[in-house]
Amino acid sequence: MEKKPDLVVWSEKNGYDAKLKSYPTSAGGQDFDLPNVPLFREQSSKKMMDVFNREHQEIKERIEKMYDEYNTFIMVWESKISFEPIVGKSYFLYNFAGELTLSLIAPNEWGREKSFIGEYILNSDNKWIKKNT
Repeated sequence: MEKKPDLVVWSEKNGYDAKLKSYPTSAGGQDFDLPNVPLFREQSSKKMMDVFNREHQEIKERIEKMYDEYNTFIMVWESKISFEPIVGKSYFLYNFAGELTLSLIAPNEWGREKSFIGEYILNSDNKWIKKNT
């Protein structure tokens, strides 16, 4: 088999196969550019960092919400309670001279607005939820 010149695209299997190539095979062929891999990598990593930062922020917000719920839960359960709370009913938390007290009576029913902390509802999971009033 004789050697073909370098500019001829030849293979033993396919013969002259320039037309089968996905890239130009001669000096006069169409230009093509290589992809800018560093730019692609930079853009992709920036997008992923944005996703990670957003997820991080969401997790922080969920943790803060859980921490607030926990503090509310502890504050109400450690207050003075002279009755058995019923799920779904509203109760009123007061601070009487430094002692937290949970009551059945609303502040407007007996004029104790100054010492009133908030209205709370016991849910079915036995968690106290502050009612926005």
